[in-house]
Amino acid sequence: VKSGLDNDPHGAHSPRVSHYRLMAHLGSAFTLHLGMLWTGLQYFPAAARSVPSYGMLPVLTAGVAGLTFFTAMSGALVAGLDAGLIYNSYPKMGDYWVPPEILSMQPTYRNFLDNLTTVQFDHRILAVPTHPPTN
Repeated sequence: VKSGLDNDPHGAHSPRVSHYRLMAHLGSAFTLHLGMLWTGLQYFPAAARSVPSYGMLPVLTAGVAGLTFFTAMSGALVAGLDAGLIYNSYPKMGDYWVPPEILSMQPTYRNFLDNLTTVQFDHRILAVPTHPPTN
């Protein structure tokens, strides 16, 4: 679909998609999948859905799902910006735990969507607490 493609600022002839559109597309896919899952779960017998032994499980599940969603959305930004190519060492980013370019753009909020270093750093920070409960 040509309408979703951007011109490559470096003059290369490879297709480029806006990282905003990539994140919106992935977010809508996650939301659609969650809606289908929710609808399917409504067909379980009422007795199975109201078992009192669930306790905190629904709350914890919602928290893990939300954390996974935000980690995936930050991953879409990393993929769309090719931010994974600038610091490819882990756990440090190059020689730094927190790189000096992390909040270099003005206004500051743009760093979280457009700054390659900040986007990759955010994704790494979100991935650390997301990994244990989903593994």
